Amino acid sequence: MLCTKASAGSLSTGLHRQHAKGLYGLRKTGPALRGFSGESSACNPRCIVKYASALELARSQDYSAAREAFQECVQMCPDLVQAWVSWAQFEKRAQQGCLGDHLQRCRSVLQRGLTLNPNNAKLCQAWGLLELQRGNVLAAVLLLERCVANDPRCSPVLKWKAVRVAQQAVASRRLRAISMARSTDSNRFA
Repeated sequence: MLCTKASAGSLSTGLHRQHAKGLYGLRKTGPALRGFSGESSACNPRCIVKYASALELARSQDYSAAREAFQECVQMCPDLVQAWVSWAQFEKRAQQGCLGDHLQRCRSVLQRGLTLNPNNAKLCQAWGLLELQRGNVLAAVLLLERCVANDPRCSPVLKWKAVRVAQQAVASRRLRAISMARSTDSNRFA
């Protein structure tokens, strides 16, 4: 169900009020915005309505309209991190075109979000978890460690079993590389 003019106004003011109070969701009258936080200092109500509309379009699988709505939303409010993460999740699930194409679009969205919000832990975490799911352990570990460096409250992610296994794999690769470099150096000077 898309927002109508009547519901868009009430949705906008309800979201804006809750945003100002630091609450993290909508009342029962609208779509849930879990994780919607007060990080965005200048988030205008039109942006929030556009975000809710983009979520509805994504749910209804109107791919091109949803992309357009997410694009407009992040242009209006580039520091609305939840919009970037939702857009990336939408791209990951939207299996339109080539099989790997949706994953590349997902990465591209997260990369653009991090370019505009370079110290945002949530975007680093989202991208790191995507890379972990795809088996790209080096990128996953680097992004998740960057996430925790930007916000220590995210440190529990480093305790997850899959992340610990990825860290061990990266550490063993680093040790092998150091060992090979030392043996090459010792052979060169022998």
